[in-house]
This record gives sequence, structure tokens and C-alpha cells, in this order.
Amino acid sequence: GWVGIAGFLAAIGAVVTVCTTGMIYASLKPIAQWHSHFTLPGYLIFSTMTGSVLLNALLQGFALGSKVQLAACLLLTLFGWSWKVATWRYNDRLEISTTANTATGLAGGTVRSLEWPHTEENYLLKEMGFRIARKHGARLRQITQLLAFALPLGLLAIVFALPWPLAALLSVLAAAIQFAGMLVERWLFFAEAKHTVTLYYGR
Repeated sequence: GWVGIAGFLAAIGAVVTVCTTGMIYASLKPIAQWHSHFTLPGYLIFSTMTGSVLLNALLQGFALGSKVQLAACLLLTLFGWSWKVATWRYNDRLEISTTANTATGLAGGTVRSLEWPHTEENYLLKEMGFRIARKHGARLRQITQLLAFALPLGLLAIVFALPWPLAALLSVLAAAIQFAGMLVERWLFFAEAKHTVTLYYGR
């Protein structure tokens, strides 16, 4: 009926929205961490992963959960975890060849700015030049893996053996924890990226 058609169109719209959002970042050549083959698939994988875990929580809440849905949540979360780790490893190995010298076309010596063109940080520095300490980045990656992947996996695995309503409670908890973990992951996605415009400011 019309409800099924509306649901189908909404699903297509959701996929298109995720793809276009992912391509916005993947198309930005000045940001090497985003301009890679990991970005767009990552958006699709994480949206499917979190969506399946949320759907499971809703189904369990109405006592409509199934083993198939739980298994899909586990597999997608494992896949998302693997993809995130692979993305981090790729970004850590990136060698960005662009320097102030190559940007200005001056080959001799070391090009550096004598002083900033302004006295306060502007939008570019706040949004594209954020510097995160390595020790904090490593800790936040651990938090991301724990909240977005490890804990939800453990909770969902336990749900297999629990009756309703305990299964529903743990499913909702898994979805909430994963949501918190993905918030940290999204923050890292932006914080660890470096725009080449920061070369102009000596960063």
C-alpha cells in the first residue's frame, strides 16, 4: 500500500542523503584525510550500522526482535569497527607533500610567515586548523572503539540469551552507548583532519 511506497521512498532518500553528505567531504582535495576511498563507504557503513542497532532497539522494545536482526547488528558493528581502524591506519601513514614552499612555488630555503594577517583566530583556523595533541587523539580513539563498537557488541551478544524485557533494555542501552561513541568518532573525524590552508598560518 501507500505506507510501503512511502517507506521505500524514504529509504532511498536516506541513502541518497548519506551518499551526498559523504561525497561533500570525500571531494575536498585540500584535506587529505577526507579525500580518500575510505570516506564515502565509511558514511554508508556507519549509517547502516547505527541504523540497524537502533532498529533492533525499537523492535525489541515492542517484543518484535529477531535473531536475524541481532546477527545483522553484530556483523555490521564488526565491519564498522574494522573499517574505522583501517581508516585510521591509512590516515596515520599519509605523507602530505604540500608545504609552504610548494604552495608558493619557492624552491630555495624554508618559506615561513613573518606574522599573521590578523590578531585573532578566524573561521578557517577554528574549523580547519584544529590541532589535537597526539596523546589525546589516541585516548579518544580508544574511547571511540569502546563506546561505538566493543560495548555494543558485548551487549548485543548477551541479548541473544536474554528474554524480554531484559533483551529490550540491553538493546536500548547498546544503541545509546553506540550513539555516544559515534559522537566521539565524528568529532575526531573533524579534529584529526588538516586543511592545506593552515600552511598559510604556519601550522
